[in-house]
Amino acid sequence: MTTARGPQTGATLYAFTNEYLTRQYDFEGLLREIARRGLGPGVEVIGFQSIRTFPEVSDAFVERFKELMAELQLRPTSLAINSDRFLKPGQPISDAELIDYHKRQMVSAAKLGFPVVRYQFASPPAIVAELAPFAEDLGLKMGLEVHAPAHANHPMVVAYREMYAKVNSPALGWIPDFGGTAFRIPPSFLASARARGVPEGLIDLLLDIWPEPGAPPERVGKLHQFAAKAGYKPEHVQIVSLAFFILSNHDPKSWAELVPETVHIHGKFYGVDEDGREEAIDYDTVLRIFRDGGYAGSICSEWEGHAYSNADAFMQVEQHQAMCRRILAS
Repeated sequence: MTTARGPQTGATLYAFTNEYLTRQYDFEGLLREIARRGLGPGVEVIGFQSIRTFPEVSDAFVERFKELMAELQLRPTSLAINSDRFLKPGQPISDAELIDYHKRQMVSAAKLGFPVVRYQFASPPAIVAELAPFAEDLGLKMGLEVHAPAHANHPMVVAYREMYAKVNSPALGWIPDFGGTAFRIPPSFLASARARGVPEGLIDLLLDIWPEPGAPPERVGKLHQFAAKAGYKPEHVQIVSLAFFILSNHDPKSWAELVPETVHIHGKFYGVDEDGREEAIDYDTVLRIFRDGGYAGSICSEWEGHAYSNADAFMQVEQHQAMCRRILAS
């Protein structure tokens, strides 16, 4: 289902990780259920999660995928690729090998009809600069996933912004991930932690430390230090530590600086409350920034609550898209 103005809705198969791993649905089954529930038209696929032969794809797989897209009236929006320097433990591959590894994935994306490949910070700026002309030749956009703890002005992102300005390639852009601008830890995350036996005192410690400045490892280290002194169980400390790596609390208005070069959006969310609002991310502000900035590309609903919840991901995505449509129409 689409919106009249602003980002056009879709879903990433990553949102349905639990349904996929428990074999409730296979790859084709997920696509059919997305179409049946009207959760397209956009579809993001995670290459190594969904395609057994990745980074290569067979002609038969390409043909079947395109048949499904046409039959189900879905549209491929982004293929997530990886930068794996350590394909073998303790044996890093060379820059040349890493570039070739990216190219193989990008060729597969182009064969499947994806206009965008999502890359991550594990792909260094110099490597991406080398890949830009290859992406142009394939007709692909390369989007850096700006994931928590990063935001538009984070030093890691600034390094890519400087490279983008120098290379000046139309193939290079951004994929904002809204988890970097959360205003709190999702109540659903805290409820899950309590249900798994995490004591209230440890949750209070988490809520005190999470908003503090500093890189996730620094704040997690502080949490572990205080938790150890208080005698909390390591397994409970591990449960709450996840929050530092999937969420950070930066200014949502900072996304405005990336709008002109945004090529795709990860609509990261954790839950929609009874009032129809995302429980930890200010979607009212963020979506309007992209809509009013002229972005009309794809936004895939990316429910990351599956990391700690067994809720129905399809229902979660339905609620998220309804919320997005309401905000974008306002």
